[in-house]
Amino acid sequence: RKNLLLAVKAVEKLDDVHLVAIGKSTDYAKKVQDYVEAHGLENRVHIIHNLKFGDLPILYHLASLFVYPSRFEGFGIPIVEALSAGVPVIASTGSCLEEAGGEHSIYVDPDDVEGMANAMKKVLADEHLRREMIEKGKEYVVRFDPKTLALVVWLLRVSSLCLSVILCSHSLLAKTLLL
Repeated sequence: RKNLLLAVKAVEKLDDVHLVAIGKSTDYAKKVQDYVEAHGLENRVHIIHNLKFGDLPILYHLASLFVYPSRFEGFGIPIVEALSAGVPVIASTGSCLEEAGGEHSIYVDPDDVEGMANAMKKVLADEHLRREMIEKGKEYVVRFDPKTLALVVWLLRVSSLCLSVILCSHSLLAKTLLL
């Protein structure tokens, strides 16, 4: 479901672009590695397994672009992490990733290799676009800050409680009036 092969095939179409992929060693990862070797991409595609969680921020900060071509996600936390680190995002359409990345990230059909390659080339070649994506991404991702989310949850609970009290009071008043 992570669809890493789409990103690998897109990188294959670009000159002098390296892809660093982090993930578990799975049968799918082996399939991707086989593709990398069959197409002579070993020097440009780097698959890292068992990365320590504490080392992940370093990779985000070194990245010029974050590509997340996943077909399905529960939410897309890696996108939020990338935006927080100031990395422009390209992700797949058709899932919740557009909510995680906001309107200033770029979205590509998860089966469109050419579209992914073109989106990557566009962001990497246009420094103005890249800076705008970083700036707007940082503004957007604030909504996912734990303190902000805690405040929203608290406000929703308070408003729900108030609504419950109003409805309950209204219901009691209605019953009183009906008697």
